[in-house]
Amino acid sequence: MDGWAQDLWLVAIVEDVPDDEVRRWWNCKETDFLDDLVEVAPGFRLGTILITAHDPEPGSPTRRVSDLMFLRGTCPEEFNQDASAPYVLPLLDAELRSALLAAFSPQPEDHPLAEAAPLGELAEFLDGHEGARLTTDSRTEAVRVSLGAEWPNG
Repeated sequence: MDGWAQDLWLVAIVEDVPDDEVRRWWNCKETDFLDDLVEVAPGFRLGTILITAHDPEPGSPTRRVSDLMFLRGTCPEEFNQDASAPYVLPLLDAELRSALLAAFSPQPEDHPLAEAAPLGELAEFLDGHEGARLTTDSRTEAVRVSLGAEWPNG
C-alpha cells in the first residue's frame, strides 16, 4: 500500500495570537499571521509522519504528537476547565511536557518508515521553551512512499 511521508516540526510561539487566527490555523492552516510567526519561531523536527487514506494511520511517535497537539488545540476544554477560547495554541507547562514525552516514546507497533528524532532531544527543546505556546507544522512537501503490503494488517 502507498501513502505519503512528510516531515513534522514542533514550533514554539511566544507572541500573542488572536483567537480567530488560531481557529483558522487548526481548521485549514490558512493564516498569513501565524504562517509568518511559525516561519521564524524556534522549531524542532520531530520526524516523519505517514499519511494514508486509511483509519487508523500508521502509528509513530510523530503521529502521536501530531494527534495530541491537534486534540489539545481544538478541544482545550477537555484539558482546562477554564479554557476561554474554542481553539488554542497549547501552553507548554509541566503537564503538556510530560504528555508530549509520553506520546513521543517509541512503541512496538510503530511503523518502521516513520523515523523520529531522539526522545532526549525533544526533552531539551521542551525544556528550553517552557511557557511558550506550541503547534505543529509541516515544512516540507509530502512524498509518496510504499508502506509495505503487510500494512495495516501488520
